[in-house]
Parts: sequence; structure tokens; C-alpha cells
Amino acid sequence: MLINFIKMVNGKLVSVGNIIWKVMRNPLTQDISYEQAAEFALEFIKLVNAPLSYSDEVKSLTLNEYKTYLPSNVINIRGVRYTGIDGCQDPIAMRYATDLYHINGDTEDTSDCNKEYTYVVQNCVLIASKKEGYIDISYNAISLDDEGFPLIPDNESYKVGLEYFILHKYLEPLWMMGKIQDKVFNYIEQKRHWYLGQAENSMKLQGMDHLESMMNALNRIIINDQAHENFYKKFGEKQYIKRYH
Repeated sequence: MLINFIKMVNGKLVSVGNIIWKVMRNPLTQDISYEQAAEFALEFIKLVNAPLSYSDEVKSLTLNEYKTYLPSNVINIRGVRYTGIDGCQDPIAMRYATDLYHINGDTEDTSDCNKEYTYVVQNCVLIASKKEGYIDISYNAISLDDEGFPLIPDNESYKVGLEYFILHKYLEPLWMMGKIQDKVFNYIEQKRHWYLGQAENSMKLQGMDHLESMMNALNRIIINDQAHENFYKKFGEKQYIKRYH
């Protein structure tokens, strides 16, 4: 697990949000938007290919007309169980449906010959074979702080590199228009290259073949625009930044 790698670094984690807000308080970035800073932060995480903190979580969700929204930090669903209309009955394990028409019409089967409860996932929504009640889902999740930002390794090169990377990306167009002095921009560019190299050497993981999907998931979490897409198919699709609530 990647969480084990993080613990080998120094055992500490830090919120991406702390770094984004620090950059936004810089006098040079008074006009930067949250969306811009978040987008640059995601680009840096992808470039460095740094590990994230993962956890196993269990959450109770309410079914309404067969549907319920999934948590935004879900990576992979491990299992689902139905706990009844009031959430207090003995749990019944649910399985992922193979019925091609599961999401169409009334999917509830109350016949005695079929006691299986099933579900599918589509566009950030879990669709169950029960119309109402409660379910528990067990899932792998990206660890978040209290405000919903993902947690990253508390590595000094990584943190400072992220800060200067955002500064450089924001100031480069202004420098090209002659609004930023060469001396200032060159200093930030030098810092960016130095700390980016340090971060890559100390934090980079090999063989993270699902990196693109993880970056698109982080996009949804950091921007907090909408819940994640279908974790089987849509979770790794590109999600463009819109606005922060």
C-alpha cells in the first residue's frame, strides 16, 4: 500500500489546501483564483508522481428511489450490504449486478425464489435493487483533511516545490507581457527547478499505472465541484475545473 511508503518518509502528512492558501496569500498572487491555484497543484502532483495517503473506510448511506450518492473520495468499492428500512436489521450482503437492465424501471425483486440484493454504479450514483432503506459501503479512499483536501507526505522539498511551481505557472504569462520584472521571475524560476528536482528524487514512485485516474479523482476532490464518476468506468475520465463552492 502507498500509505506504507508515506510512513517510511517521515510518518507525517500535510494538507494540499495549506499550500494552496499559502500561495494565494503571496503579494505576487493577489489576483490568482482558487481554481487556477488548484489546477497548478494538480499538475505538480502529476509531474512528481508522489504518493498519496489512502485509507479503508465504511460509511452508511440512505437509499432514496433506489439511488444514493457515493462519497467523493472513493477509489474502489470493496463491498456493499443492505441494513434495512431503518438501518437496524441484520445486514444482507449485496453483489454487483450483471443484469443489463438493472438500472431501468422497478428493480426490486420481492419473490421468495430470489433473495439476492444487487447494485450497480453509474455517474457517482449507486443504484440498488431496494427502493428505500440504508446500506453500508466499505471502500478504499483518498485520505482527506477536515475541509476535504487530500493529504500528501510532509516532505519539505515537495511542499516548497509545490509552492514555487504554482507561483511560476501563474507569473509566467504576466512576465511574458512585461508585467513582472526579470529579476523576480528568474528567482522564482530557479527555485521552481531546484525544488521540483529535489521533490522528484525523494518522492517519485515507479509503476503507478493508474496515475491518470488518480489525478482526475483529485481534481474532483480539490475543486469539490461534484462527486466522482462511475468508479469502474468514469472515475478516470477527464474532469475540467469549473468553480469552488
